[in-house]
Parts: sequence; structure tokens; C-alpha cells
Amino acid sequence: MNAALPYVCVVPVRMSEAWLLLDEFAIRQAAGNPNGAMPLDLPPAERVEEIPNPKAVLRDILRTASGLNRRRLKTFRVAQAARLVPRYMANFACLHVLSAFRRLETDVQSLAARLVAG
Repeated sequence: MNAALPYVCVVPVRMSEAWLLLDEFAIRQAAGNPNGAMPLDLPPAERVEEIPNPKAVLRDILRTASGLNRRRLKTFRVAQAARLVPRYMANFACLHVLSAFRRLETDVQSLAARLVAG
């Protein structure tokens, strides 16, 4: 039997890394410096999907958030830290300002309702 599996398309306006730029707490946790006080210069939420290369911006912000000096930054695993950011996001409320995220949320809720209805 080859039944079609239900799915939801996830299409951020830019790269999905843009969505990760909205949670300062999660970024600081992922960078291994949760109590850091250095300014991260996060982009405004309403403009985050306009950033041409959010992956590079996220990596730069993670390096800053780590608080490491130049020598120790050489061994900082920034790609691994970037993958940790979503794990530290307590909730995704900060993403509600993004139309692509609101669409994703609506699509997931619709799919869940269809699955429950049978």
C-alpha cells in the first residue's frame, strides 16, 4: 500500500536562519554564554526576512555572543552553535511578526485538525 503522507511546506521568505535572529536568549545560550552582556545588534523583527545573507549574520552574532577572544574564536564551532539556537527557543511567539511563519503555523494547525478528524 502506498498511501500519501500528510505534509506541510515550509517556505521562509529568505533562509530559515533569518527566523533564528529574533531570540536573543536562544542565541546567547547556543553560543555558550547565556549571561553575556555584549550588545548583539539583532535586526528588527519586521526587517529580518529582508537580510540578504541571514546565515552569515547569525554566525557573526553567535561569535559576538560567545564573548570569546580572537584566539579562542578559532576553535568556536559556529555551525554547531547555529544548529542549537532553535533548541533554546522557549517558544516561537517572536516569530508571529513574520508572514511566512504565520502561514506555517496555520498550515500545521489545519493538517493537525485533518488528522484528528480522520
